[in-house]
Amino acid sequence: MFKRMIIFGNAVVCVLLVGLFTTAMATDSAKLVDLGNGIYQETKSGLMWQVEKSGKLFTNEKEAGQYAATLNFGGYTDWRLPTLAERWDLLQIFMYKNNSGLEFPRADSKYWTTETDKGTRPLVLGITCMCRGDKEIEYKTEGYVRAVRKPTP
Repeated sequence: MFKRMIIFGNAVVCVLLVGLFTTAMATDSAKLVDLGNGIYQETKSGLMWQVEKSGKLFTNEKEAGQYAATLNFGGYTDWRLPTLAERWDLLQIFMYKNNSGLEFPRADSKYWTTETDKGTRPLVLGITCMCRGDKEIEYKTEGYVRAVRKPTP
């Protein structure tokens, strides 16, 4: 009985902490703005994201990188593959509901990402426990491209 009370108490504390953390994140974290041209922009970092993924699955890094580098979209030609840190930041915007009601089609799919511990690879990201911030990376052999760019000042 005592063990159950401790477990229940820990669960309640965890839920309360997540609630407080989520509220704090909601006021401080980046939000997305729809630029109206198939691009969402993070207000905090300024990063601009291609909303629709590439129509093709790429099986090698060179082709995926070339797709992003030669993308002429929304009046911009300086697109690139996102880093792992940028992908985590974008995922957290959605996890903490700071996405201004905007959605990415197939956001949970596999996308090419740079600066991973295995180089540039397609992967699926997830957070398994918001309470502890457990991150999950699932590496794939093929993936789509959702390009990103940093606007020039």
